[in-house]
Amino acid sequence: MADLDDGLKAMDDAAPGYDKAKAYSDGPVEEVFTSRRVRRLLRDQGVSFETLHGNVIIDAVANKLRIESITSDTDERTQMIADADEANRMAQVRPEVMRRALQLGDCYLTAWPVLDDNGDVVEGKVQISVHGPKTMRVIYDDDGVERFAIQRWSIKTTLGAKRTRVDLIYTDRIEHLISKGARASKAGDFQPYEADGVPAEEENPYGELPVFHFHGRGLPGEYGTPEHKPFYGSQNKLLKLEISHMAGVDYNTLPQRVALRDAGKVGPSDIDDLDEDEFLASPDGQRTDSAMGDRKSKLSSEPGSVWDLEGYKDVKQLDPTTPAVFLDPRETYLREGALVSATPLHLFDRTGQIPSGESLKTANEPLDDKTRAHKTSFDGTWRGFYRFVLRLLGQEDAPVSIAWAPIESTDETTKLSQAKQKQELGVPLDQSLTEIGYKAEDVQRWLDEGDGGLSVRVALLAQLGDAVASFATAVAGGLMDTASVQAVIAKTIGDVAGPSDDGTG
Repeated sequence: MADLDDGLKAMDDAAPGYDKAKAYSDGPVEEVFTSRRVRRLLRDQGVSFETLHGNVIIDAVANKLRIESITSDTDERTQMIADADEANRMAQVRPEVMRRALQLGDCYLTAWPVLDDNGDVVEGKVQISVHGPKTMRVIYDDDGVERFAIQRWSIKTTLGAKRTRVDLIYTDRIEHLISKGARASKAGDFQPYEADGVPAEEENPYGELPVFHFHGRGLPGEYGTPEHKPFYGSQNKLLKLEISHMAGVDYNTLPQRVALRDAGKVGPSDIDDLDEDEFLASPDGQRTDSAMGDRKSKLSSEPGSVWDLEGYKDVKQLDPTTPAVFLDPRETYLREGALVSATPLHLFDRTGQIPSGESLKTANEPLDDKTRAHKTSFDGTWRGFYRFVLRLLGQEDAPVSIAWAPIESTDETTKLSQAKQKQELGVPLDQSLTEIGYKAEDVQRWLDEGDGGLSVRVALLAQLGDAVASFATAVAGGLMDTASVQAVIAKTIGDVAGPSDDGTG
């Protein structure tokens, strides 16, 4: 049972990292209070000022990873993929699988034939399941070759007792195990499990693991890194500033005060000096009437109260520091985090000036570069996964092609201009349009139906952006009014775009 021990230990060792990655994207983050008193008071009061930026970094990449279509070499096989996708709602599953791999570093997909009540395979049906890295893990040899996969989850017996189920998945078999009791940390805590006619060890007739590991960038056989991990340090700094700033806001409402008396002059008793307010608490976080018991002070923070300050010659207020002390370094740390995470700064603050045109392209270059690296890794895993799906459906050695949406942020006019330039160099019309993001099936339909001057319309659309800029200059100079410009543009777009798909345009 050495494999079981290895698998359990690997999952337990990796779990804290996954928990931390989730905390830094979804919260709560607890490692930000250097003062034990502040930590205790905020915890006891249930106060949180957390504004987390992890999801900004994750979504910046995830939103650029869009699969447009998945096809094979024949219409029949392509339709099999489409049917399996529809049955398993893969249009929703695929983006979430990639996002979880970015968020946590790893995510897993499994595929297996659908079985009926008798345990027989239902022809043409495949069950696809998503597994988080805390419930499933692929274990690799030192050279990066898959040894086996382990899946672990909790169940309750008919009597309500907690047990742990484990499956060890190999290329030739699947071993089913269950814990003997509540303890489930070592191989000796488990025993073979057989239920519903499924033996404790069943055959895997496919000769490969039905488990597919999505881990973003990195070599095969490695585990992933959370996309926002480089931002952890910057996030802690930002949270510290926010909490300190909010404490300053409280002091604006109830500021600290100082009472001065002449040296050597006897004043009121120490108990009478106490200022009872909402924040008076004992070290264990419980409210008290005073620091020395239940005796009340004659000083109260209630509105309209009068203080009899016998023996004092002056009272002063300690004002909190200005907000700039917190807000100015916040911008510095945010820039630092944007740099180390290769995320454009404008994605963290959309209220400011957002770059456009070539400036946007330049600002997004680091993000686009790392997104391409993720796409390369995900593409290979997705193709391997769908080849296995087709194999489950009786299609051996079927090729799979995946069409991705363009990663670069480019406006429509620029994309059409690029397509026109490629066509002038001899690139086929359908290929040039597919490369700039049009769906292959749409382009093929246009060509099958007769392009109706498609290449001419593409060229005209590429020039339309320049024309709009000229119209804006004419309006500013008083040579044309806005209504006339809108009418001309609307007519031009209708002529260039051609009839709509339903024939009404």
